[in-house]
Amino acid sequence: MGKKLAEFIRKYRTPISYGLIIAAAYLLLFALGITCPIKHIVGISCPGCGMSRAWFHALTFRFSEAIGYHPLFWIVPIVAIAWLLRNRHPRIWNCILWGAVGLMLAAYVLRLIDTTDAVVVFDPQNGAILRTVRWILQ
Repeated sequence: MGKKLAEFIRKYRTPISYGLIIAAAYLLLFALGITCPIKHIVGISCPGCGMSRAWFHALTFRFSEAIGYHPLFWIVPIVAIAWLLRNRHPRIWNCILWGAVGLMLAAYVLRLIDTTDAVVVFDPQNGAILRTVRWILQ
């Protein structure tokens, strides 16, 4: 293994491990029929809802469909690059991070308000928490 690759793995071992654990957990949930754990548990879509589908469409050059699934799909590589450079440019990292958070929250609220948006769902009565409470009370 090259020195640069070994150094990269040593430096980013923990984030890579977390990413692999999260990916494995999502694959397990997907195998169980749970495509989104947050939506499954509370019945409300998260701010990133539609991001995976948006990237699938973007990678197949169907950008209008990608924007339909999540209008801010394009922000992910910007945040990823800024994260990699965060130690060299912490001010830029903070600006990009908080700008992305603000944009995501604004888009989320607008998508929740938009009743024609079929991707973002507000349906807490069908979330696992309230279904469990109803089951216990019966």
